[in-house]
Amino acid sequence: MEEVIFNNLKNQINDKALQIIKEKIDKKSYNSNDAQRWTNQLCDDVLKFLTTLNKNFKFIVNCMIMQKSDAGLHISGSCYWDNEIDGSLVVKYETNSIVCIMNIFGCAL
Repeated sequence: MEEVIFNNLKNQINDKALQIIKEKIDKKSYNSNDAQRWTNQLCDDVLKFLTTLNKNFKFIVNCMIMQKSDAGLHISGSCYWDNEIDGSLVVKYETNSIVCIMNIFGCAL
């Protein structure tokens, strides 16, 4: 089986993740009662796409939705993996009232 490098998939993953996020929240206003459902659906939809894209990776998707305001946010993460094959991607999308940040990780099998 041909070795696939996560970095070679980044543009395709980014474009599809942005499309999925836009379809879900583009015309929405922030609502704390809906935000948990949106994050779950976004993660599930992106994960479904990723599993059709390449079977050589385990994928991890996490998503955060917050109300757009002047509040600060600091997030950090660390991974121990093969830097040549594995990788990660951060997708950010904003509307007038929502900030969505999605982290996507691909770890080769």
